[in-house]
Amino acid sequence: MNKWLSLAGGLLGGYALLKTPLEGSFLNGLNTLVDGIGLIAMLVFSGALIYAGVRDWFQK
Repeated sequence: MNKWLSLAGGLLGGYALLKTPLEGSFLNGLNTLVDGIGLIAMLVFSGALIYAGVRDWFQK
């Protein structure tokens, strides 16, 4: 159960990085970098979540 929560938390963190408004702040120059990290985090954690689910499904 802890594995599922960690993967879901990583997915939620990636989504939060994508939706963080940085316009008008001193971090405005890092907007594309933060979006890229958020996108990569969402792809990695969603892929790991799908892989773990399919693996657990076939083990039972």
